[in-house]
Amino acid sequence: MKKENQQLSLEVIKRDYPYQYFGAHTNEKETVFRVYAPHATYVSLIRDGNGWNNKAEPMTLNAEGIWEITIPENLTWTEYKYYIENTNNYLETPYKMARIDPFSPQLAVTWGVGGSRNFNSIVGNPSHFQWTHKHLNKGHEPMSIYEMHLSTFHDGNYREIAHKIVDHVGYMGFTHVQIMPPFQTPIHSSWGYLVGCPYAIYERHGTVDDFKYLVNYCHQHGIGVIVDIPLGFGVQDWDCGLASYDGTDIYHHHGAKGWNNQWQSRVYNIGDEYVKNYLAGLCTYLHHELGIDGARIDAVSAQIFYDYDRGFWDWPKNDKEAIPLENWDLFNSIGGDRFFEDRGYWLSEAVDFAGLLFLRDLHARLNHTAPNFITIAEESRRVFPRLACPVSEGGLGFTYAQNMGEMHRIRKYLQIPVADRKIEHIEILIHNNSAEKMVNAMNTHDECANGKTRLITELGSHIPLIGLAALCWFRPGAPMIFQGDEFGEEGWFDVFHGLNWSKTGVNAALHEQQIANNFYDLNKLLNTEPALARHDIKSMVRNGSNNERKWFSFIRWGSDVGFESNNPEDHKDDIIFVRNETPHPVECKAEIYLPCSGEYKVIYNSIDQRYIGVHSYNQHDPYWTIKIDGQFMYIDLHPYQNIAFKQVQG
Repeated sequence: MKKENQQLSLEVIKRDYPYQYFGAHTNEKETVFRVYAPHATYVSLIRDGNGWNNKAEPMTLNAEGIWEITIPENLTWTEYKYYIENTNNYLETPYKMARIDPFSPQLAVTWGVGGSRNFNSIVGNPSHFQWTHKHLNKGHEPMSIYEMHLSTFHDGNYREIAHKIVDHVGYMGFTHVQIMPPFQTPIHSSWGYLVGCPYAIYERHGTVDDFKYLVNYCHQHGIGVIVDIPLGFGVQDWDCGLASYDGTDIYHHHGAKGWNNQWQSRVYNIGDEYVKNYLAGLCTYLHHELGIDGARIDAVSAQIFYDYDRGFWDWPKNDKEAIPLENWDLFNSIGGDRFFEDRGYWLSEAVDFAGLLFLRDLHARLNHTAPNFITIAEESRRVFPRLACPVSEGGLGFTYAQNMGEMHRIRKYLQIPVADRKIEHIEILIHNNSAEKMVNAMNTHDECANGKTRLITELGSHIPLIGLAALCWFRPGAPMIFQGDEFGEEGWFDVFHGLNWSKTGVNAALHEQQIANNFYDLNKLLNTEPALARHDIKSMVRNGSNNERKWFSFIRWGSDVGFESNNPEDHKDDIIFVRNETPHPVECKAEIYLPCSGEYKVIYNSIDQRYIGVHSYNQHDPYWTIKIDGQFMYIDLHPYQNIAFKQVQG
């Protein structure tokens, strides 16, 4: 166990830092192995040193269901497994299986003829890597996120990927990368989401030390690292996963509840204390051992709703009259009950309260074990408006919520013919009263795969894509794109086709350069403008619109007192944003309200030649200044124009 936690009790370590107790741990003279297999009747350590003999090194069982053995050797980087037997008479046939260590930091895989495979655990050494920048020194705001799939971004070693990230993503000005699950999976085509061993880094791209190098190198260059983790489900495979680990369902629900037929995966039993510790400990492990800054928790809807994406499962409805008071209190604090007319049942009947309690408990723990670790809830339904509110205020404790449904609706809105669009529809989407901070995904891997195409393919031109990026960056929240969006990658995403890097640099087509210019400039503004660093919804106010002429405006407050102050000094960092939805000039001038009079300068203009090329309407200085004596500015709006103003200082 680590020196800094020696003052903690063993029970606290097993609960909050289980990876420091379970698994394989070395010192100069010995290696201790511990594995939880409470229903096993026999467990032994098998490895090269004993010829992989099932009976050579039997382990000892204690009263807690933990099997242990100490080998008087430093076995760092050697391969091993546990041989587990369960001969209890409740099984139809005796269970005898060699299994990986659930706390392996690394697996070794060998492939045989016909696709056969073998996974072995590797004894790790967490102190082997020499960190120089284990965590970012700065906070998480402002934040712009670049979502990436490692293998299609650059299918090399983690160290090579690190340099590619810094050279490209860092140059573009993104503050964080969000890596699709980088954990060991036996199914590469699952994009990493069908995780086998959650504590093990995917060996395809190198060792755990290579991965630490990636994180350290990103931090060294000011880039935060977020990883996507599925805490609700894992693979059904036995050789790489945790299914029926000791002949029984230790890690997963038993029976139909433990299966997601739609995803062909097992569902974690998050009502079990050991499993809760195992999954919560994963977040602590990522932060303290791998230097990770945060996690996007995948498929939260599937964790908190019985009826969501479980495939063909006749789920049992909760009895509303029998729900414990504690569960009602939590339920009401995050949003409360409602009746779904289209489904014929109450929300409370479909909620998995164990899932809600686990997520609240997870964040309550992280507040103590890893207070700087950020979490993002990927949640499609969005029926609960307080997932990303502090536990102390009745929320589930996520730092951000990612509204997947809103992203779908914005993209659907952009496919409506301009003449048929209603401005109130887009305003409803971007203005809400939620106390949560949001991740505003312009695009994600889900939105350009499985029959759905890339943004530029869908929109048909890079000009509306430029405007969509502007809207995403100027509204409150952390903007996010998926790899390739920054240079107009076309087609769709799958794991067998890497990014087309010929679309970047000197070989890029003009429109690809223009798209990249736009993201570069938006990120530069994000990192320099105080108003854009404020992610809460209160930092924005609606500033008028015109449905007939298809434009709308909002103000981003530069300070907490801007909306209620008449002092011009309090408005020096305010940003006034105006958007024209149409491919035509707006008839007459748009009347834009200003918080105070003064001299205003354009700080962003989506019709800059850097973004859309030369047109008859942009042959002038795109960053002009105007003196306003009253409370309104009257401006011409050009096709698809998104424009932002700020007071001139000094």
